[in-house]
Amino acid sequence: MHIMFIPSWYSNVRNKVHGSFFKEQALELQKAGVKVTVAYNEVWPLTMLGKIHEEKGLKYNVEDGLKTYRYKNYNYIPKNALMFKVFNKRMEKLYKEIVKKEGPIDIIHAQSSLWGGISAAYISEKYNIPLVITEHSSVERGPYVKNSYVPFIRDSYKKAKKVITVGNGLKNEIQALSGRNDIEVIGNLVDLSKFTIKKRIQNEKFIFFSLAFLEGEKGFDTLIKSFAKKFKDKEAVLYIGGDGSQRSWLEALTVENGVKDQIIFLGALSRDDVSKWMNKCDCFVLPSRYETFGVVYIEALASGRPVIGALNGGAEDIINNLNGYLIPIDDIDILAEKMIEVYDNIESYDEEEIRIDCLKRFSPKVIVNKIISVYKEVLK
Repeated sequence: MHIMFIPSWYSNVRNKVHGSFFKEQALELQKAGVKVTVAYNEVWPLTMLGKIHEEKGLKYNVEDGLKTYRYKNYNYIPKNALMFKVFNKRMEKLYKEIVKKEGPIDIIHAQSSLWGGISAAYISEKYNIPLVITEHSSVERGPYVKNSYVPFIRDSYKKAKKVITVGNGLKNEIQALSGRNDIEVIGNLVDLSKFTIKKRIQNEKFIFFSLAFLEGEKGFDTLIKSFAKKFKDKEAVLYIGGDGSQRSWLEALTVENGVKDQIIFLGALSRDDVSKWMNKCDCFVLPSRYETFGVVYIEALASGRPVIGALNGGAEDIINNLNGYLIPIDDIDILAEKMIEVYDNIESYDEEEIRIDCLKRFSPKVIVNKIISVYKEVLK
């Protein structure tokens, strides 16, 4: 079985971790015996004109053990739906080169419709190869989605033999957009090798940990207000990892709410740092207003930590009565109550039980087996 694996965004010279979970999925599929060839249309923005010192055109390399074909060039007609015709032709060059060098393709698997899935649908239809699209992003909320793009996105879903979404909230959205009622939910593949249980240290103070880009949809303002409501007189601290446009405002909010000394901003963290903080903390909390999935929740659960999240479309597939709480979006009072409940009852959480439940549902092996089942179904 030969899969042409098309990521919509991927690692590059300027961002080594971009699309890292796509690469992790491709690697795990390869480990499971699937032949995977990555085809990436690496589009450079015109704002980088003269700043990128790489050769344009078709390039091949083995990257982290994956055969990877890239077509590198600028997007000369940005924010215009005509660019998809250009992208389709670039993807066709990649397809022809892969078939020539690696042999016939059995299935095209695109990660998200925008951008890779649209070109994947073009190749699928022209060369009669079944297409699978795994959608990771919201079309309704996507910051790069223009109205003129939506017909192309919808068309790619309709041409796909199978559409997968990473969460049930996203499934409902894509179902309404595409008119399909056969969409399957398979979560993101998360490399959990760095996230294991290390015996919880008896911290001098109870540690809440949160991690995300410091942007509006992540709900850090709600978290700060909830923490301030119940923990001013408690031996507790909140560490926030990540950086973003709201950092200064959020720091000012801690002063305004009288918890400046109890809430510490850590800035951007490496995956090794994240692993250390998941082990160091007593509870992970992130009341995002919207998630398509929620990788950090799974990393916390794999570390045996209870988790508090919001009813945001992604967390509902991950958090249950065994491992934590789900709260209504932006409900400061209920979030504060649930944080106090975990604080008061931390010993009632079984680290091993939380981790085992997480691995049963989200380990790489489980996710890969589900994807391979889809491939087999598509080839019937």
